[in-house]
Amino acid sequence: MKPIRSVALLAALLLCVCNVRSQALTWSVDFNSVFDNREGDRKITDPKTYFFTVLAPEVGVRLTKKDRIAGGIVWTQHLTNDWDDGRVTPTLYYRHESKRWSFSMGMFPRTQLRRELPGFLWCDSLTYFQRNIRGALVQYNMRHGWIEAYLDWRGMQSTTRREAFNIVVHGEGKPRGGVFLVGGNAMMNHFALQKNAPADQHIVDNFLVNPYIGLDFSRKTALDLLVIKAGALLTVERNRANDDGWKTPAGGWLELEGEWRWLGLKNSFYMGGKLFPSYGEFGAELYQGEPFYQTSFYNRTDVYAKILQNRFVDLQASLDFNFADNSFIFYQRLLLRVYFDSFNVRHGKKSRKHPRL
Repeated sequence: MKPIRSVALLAALLLCVCNVRSQALTWSVDFNSVFDNREGDRKITDPKTYFFTVLAPEVGVRLTKKDRIAGGIVWTQHLTNDWDDGRVTPTLYYRHESKRWSFSMGMFPRTQLRRELPGFLWCDSLTYFQRNIRGALVQYNMRHGWIEAYLDWRGMQSTTRREAFNIVVHGEGKPRGGVFLVGGNAMMNHFALQKNAPADQHIVDNFLVNPYIGLDFSRKTALDLLVIKAGALLTVERNRANDDGWKTPAGGWLELEGEWRWLGLKNSFYMGGKLFPSYGEFGAELYQGEPFYQTSFYNRTDVYAKILQNRFVDLQASLDFNFADNSFIFYQRLLLRVYFDSFNVRHGKKSRKHPRL
C-alpha cells in the first residue's frame, strides 16, 4: 500500500501549493512503460526480461520567471498484480533556468540533461531504475555549443553501505553551418568506505576520459540525421587494496548514428584495454556503464523505429545487438513515454519538444 500513501501525500502537497495564491503553480506528469527482453549467453550479463511502468508526477511553485521548486514521487511498478513489486522514491529540487545557464539541486529528473550519457558511462538498466540525479547540475549554453556538469550522490555512508558519488562533465561544440564538431565526456567516480569499515575494505579511485571529434552531415544529405564521432577512451583507476599502482587501460571508440523518417540506426564500437578492470570484484557498485566494457572488444548495433511521436507521446521499438569478447546477447525493446506539463499546455501554445526517451 506504499504507492497509495505516496499518491495521497502528493495530493496533499498539491492542495498546499494551490493555497500559495501569490505564486504560479507548476506541474508535470511523466509516464513510461518498458519491455526489454534479453536473450543470449551468460558470459557477461544474464538473459532476462524487464517489463514495468513508471509514473512520475510533480507539482511545484514558480518563485520568479527563472526560479521554481518542485516535488513529487517516482513510482516504479513491475507488471504483476502485487503491490510488493512496486517501488516509490521521492523527487524534490530547486531549478533555475535562463537562456545562458541553468542549475538544479536536490533530487531531480535525469531528463534535465541536455543529452543522454554514452554506454561506457551509463547503462540501460540504470536508465530504467535510476530516474533521478541526487545532487546538483550546472548547464551552460554557448553560441555554438553547450557544456554541463553534475554531481550524483549515489551512496550515503552507513554501517552497511559504502560512500559513493560520481562527477560527470560532458559537452559539445560545432560551428554554425559547419560539419565538424568536437566534444568530450569525463567522469570521476569515488567509491569510499562504509562506516566502521573492516580492515580489508579500501577506497577505489576511478576516472574515465573520452575526448572526441566528429562530423555532422545531417544537413548535407537526404537523411534526417547522420553523425559520426571518433575518439579515445581512457580509464585511470587505483584500488588502494593493491600495491600495483594506477591502472590505465585505453582504446579507440567510434560511433555512427543515422535516421531517415521513422527509422534509425546507431552503432557504437570500442577496442582496446578493459575499461572496467575491477568489475569482477565490485561490479555495478562501482561502474555505471554497460558491463560489456570489462572486455577488450565491444560493438553494439541498435536498429530502431519511431512508431508514434507527437506532442505528448513517444513510442519506439528497438532491436539491439551486443557483441563482446566471445559473447553475444540480443535485446528486443519497446519503449513508451507519455509526458505533459504546465509549461507545454498553458495559453494554448504549441508544446516545445520534451526530452527523448
